[in-house]
Amino acid sequence: MASFLALSGSPTKFSKAGFLLRTVASILEQRAIQFRAIHALDFSSAEDTDDDLTNQFVAKIADEVQQASAILLLAPARKEGVPALLSTLLGRLAEDSFLGKPVFLLATGGLPAHVAVLERALRHDLVRLGARTIAARVHLGTGGWITIGNELPRLSRGAEQEVAHAVDLILRGIRLSELREHSLALAAR
Repeated sequence: MASFLALSGSPTKFSKAGFLLRTVASILEQRAIQFRAIHALDFSSAEDTDDDLTNQFVAKIADEVQQASAILLLAPARKEGVPALLSTLLGRLAEDSFLGKPVFLLATGGLPAHVAVLERALRHDLVRLGARTIAARVHLGTGGWITIGNELPRLSRGAEQEVAHAVDLILRGIRLSELREHSLALAAR
């Protein structure tokens, strides 16, 4: 069964990024796909307190990455610098951890042009982790959100459809890869 693992580089869990993760979880649930999210923010607090706790956290993330069919990276898109929380987390994972796994980049905030800046900032980590390309990318700026009064923000219909379309593209790629592996196994018999 396919599963997605989200690694969130958002500086807070209770921001639009957190609501975006809930939307992604809902989209994946509709497709009977397992979803798990890990927040780099939790890693930074573990790193500050105890080496054993940090090593346990990194080992847990490495195990989750190994079990995942696809990796979703969620980070703020800004014109200045590297997404420090996410980059620190990715820096602790073993080489080729993402090898053979499609990577889906969700960038929040900023401008659409900042997505390219974000990709360049993450390029070194992604290549080291075995992700040669990003399978899908979606930018969600302020126009992708609907906020009414005191209600929690939610994605606009168009933004939600864009995220769902990217998820479906990645799922098709995973299924094709599984079929190819199955065909090769049958041919080897």
